[in-house]
Amino acid sequence: MRLFAIFILTAVIMTSCNWINPSEETPSFVQIESVSFSTNSTQGSANQSFVDAWVYINGEKMGAFEMPLTFPVLKEGTFTIQVYPGVKLNGIANTRAIYPFVKPWEATISLTKDSVTVLYPTTTYYDDLNFRLIEGFEDAGMTINSTTLSDTIMLRTSEPTEIFEGSFSGLLAVDTQHDTIDVRSNASYVLPQTGAYVFLELNFKTQAPLAVGVIANTGGLSVYHPIVVLNETDTWKKVYVNLTPVVAREYQASSFFFFFHMELPEGMTEAKAYIDNVKLIHAE
Repeated sequence: MRLFAIFILTAVIMTSCNWINPSEETPSFVQIESVSFSTNSTQGSANQSFVDAWVYINGEKMGAFEMPLTFPVLKEGTFTIQVYPGVKLNGIANTRAIYPFVKPWEATISLTKDSVTVLYPTTTYYDDLNFRLIEGFEDAGMTINSTTLSDTIMLRTSEPTEIFEGSFSGLLAVDTQHDTIDVRSNASYVLPQTGAYVFLELNFKTQAPLAVGVIANTGGLSVYHPIVVLNETDTWKKVYVNLTPVVAREYQASSFFFFFHMELPEGMTEAKAYIDNVKLIHAE
């Protein structure tokens, strides 16, 4: 009788465990290494910094994943998948978002349990964007030059160790005799102030903090609005500077310049910053 009672108790415990921990469903897996990007002759460089993939399957959000990625999906069969490339807005890690100027990649995929489906997404800019400026520093006449706040001028460099791509990059340099450089776009731009997206894209590396922002022209005054300070880096990086909030807020401004500003840090005798592939883009 005692042995029978132990058997019954063991069976109850095992059954209870099954109730508490039911057999888990076997997932399928999706893998994405990166998102490829291409441009046409009117859109400038195809360099990009898409760090995340925002994934939707049959319209259901699976999540935002840092690439490269492999994630499980409790689905099996044929589905429509959409991949939206994501960036760090203003280069800040905790402001990650879908980049609104590039198209999502869409495909029909087949998911199989316990198998990995490898995807190779591609994307391009949307067709209706307005590229107000593209500066690659390949032409002698630059579209960015010094302001009266600067005690030195912007240059082009062709040193192989200093250029990003092509034959030239932009150079901003300060030293003990010329400790401030302030440059802005030659032209001022009428930008949409209705909340439509406005971005400044660029590649950069810098030995000192480099401020980036816009100058709002309002009632005869030019008011500086710094948006981001790019930190020192000895490798080239891509940044997507979101001008949208400032442009929308400054609704009384008639036009805007964009600017770069750098000062010689205390304790240094010189510092250089390099920029390339500057693009001012906005939605229609």
